[in-house]
Amino acid sequence: MKALVRLSLLLGRRSIRSLLTIGLTLTLGVMVIATIYFTLFDLQWLAFLGGILFASIASMASQASKAEWLIIRRTRQLERARESLAKAESRARIADEGMRATLGRMRMIGDALPAPIFYLDRDLRVHEHNQALREITRLPAVQIEDQLLRDVAGRQYMEMLSRCKAPLAGETHDYSLNWQVLGGECIDLRVRQLPFPPGDAHPPGFYVIMLPQSGAIIRSDNVRPDPADAGQPASSPVGPHAAITNASGETLYLHSLNERLMAGNDPRAKLIHAIENDEFLLFAQKIEALKPFPLEHGTYEILLRLREEEDNLLPPGGFIPVAEHYGLTEDIDRWVVRALLNWSMTQRQAHPEWEIPMFCVNLSESAVANPEFARFVVNELRRTGFPASQLCFEIGEFETITHHDNVDHFIKAVRPIRSRFTVDAFGGIKLTFAHLSGLKFDYIKIDGVIIQNIFKSPADQRRLKMISDVCHKLGMRSIAEFVEDERTIAALKEAGIDYAQGFAIDRPGPIDKIITARYGNKL
Repeated sequence: MKALVRLSLLLGRRSIRSLLTIGLTLTLGVMVIATIYFTLFDLQWLAFLGGILFASIASMASQASKAEWLIIRRTRQLERARESLAKAESRARIADEGMRATLGRMRMIGDALPAPIFYLDRDLRVHEHNQALREITRLPAVQIEDQLLRDVAGRQYMEMLSRCKAPLAGETHDYSLNWQVLGGECIDLRVRQLPFPPGDAHPPGFYVIMLPQSGAIIRSDNVRPDPADAGQPASSPVGPHAAITNASGETLYLHSLNERLMAGNDPRAKLIHAIENDEFLLFAQKIEALKPFPLEHGTYEILLRLREEEDNLLPPGGFIPVAEHYGLTEDIDRWVVRALLNWSMTQRQAHPEWEIPMFCVNLSESAVANPEFARFVVNELRRTGFPASQLCFEIGEFETITHHDNVDHFIKAVRPIRSRFTVDAFGGIKLTFAHLSGLKFDYIKIDGVIIQNIFKSPADQRRLKMISDVCHKLGMRSIAEFVEDERTIAALKEAGIDYAQGFAIDRPGPIDKIITARYGNKL
């Protein structure tokens, strides 16, 4: 597109030059005729002016020839650029498919290994853990997947936390750890932390591999093997199943949501069925203002659960990898926007005095990149009459870096109707505002790792204060996420942060709790 714009500008300049040449030639022609008339056909004058006329015509012909040659060259360059882009897209698609297949094999292999393995993102949340981790922590999968390391590691958390800086800086880190299991038993572990992807100076996360020095894994009493695996040796893995024993002694075996959706012949159809039949649930988590802001009626982040997650106690967000695999994330974003606006206007009809709070909706990369999604948002706002200023879209910092133009086009398409925008997880990749240049955001949500580390050193607190000060100078408000205690809230207020979000403020729950909190159960 930029090449076409440059070509258009270049051709425009060439056209102007050609017109000037033609005008000059016509002027000289008129002058020749006038000279002939007034000099009574003097041969010297005729020769002089004829030479000038010839030079002008030759110059015009040369300019036309150069312009034609330039057009041909630019056209060929554009064709080569298109071919290169098509090849790059093909290679990227093949690489993406290969990566997904590799990750699937890695998960299968991980569950077959006796050593605990799991992945930590920059928010220090556990993902992609294997069965051995459930055995050593004596926790079911629902209390590990997408949970904070603090809640999973227990007494070992503080020591592991102090070791997380190196892998998040792209360095492999080895150390020894004495793991105390519930009940008093201890295991000596050799821990290796591997940044992923390797070679990245600021990786989005890292793998943790814990090798018991004695070679033994303690099996938990509340994580039991599937009956189909009853013949396996005690030291072998029990398969990719999570089990919870209730108070009556009954064992509930839960497969991951990913496995449930991917089972069968058409997992894509299952997810489409969930979208078309409203099998998703809107959840909300309050974002509390730390300063008095006039004319505000509350702020909430909208979260999404699949009804099957609630009914079967599955970890939230398990459907996301399936949606990404089949390109359905934008369809889910559309469902969220439509359902949120319809719910809000239904509540407004039931309670006319209710002031709609600001709702923050996370957007996927595919939604931001598609101009049709922006038009869909505008049409839905007009259809429902929802106040656009109360709808705020959260866009990840990664998208602002890798797809800056797409983010810019989306903001420009929706901002005229007065919707607002937040850059999410700011500082998780780059602690700089440079990549936000030209993007008109209203809020900046600071990465949770920064918030969790503010008490490590005075430098971390100064960094938080710097972010707050720059936000205010740029006319943006700051939001701190993963706020989990009163001490952190006090530090945020001292740093000048505008809003806080986390378990210390509010836990996620069904969106109806917003109305229930104000009107009780009279819905």
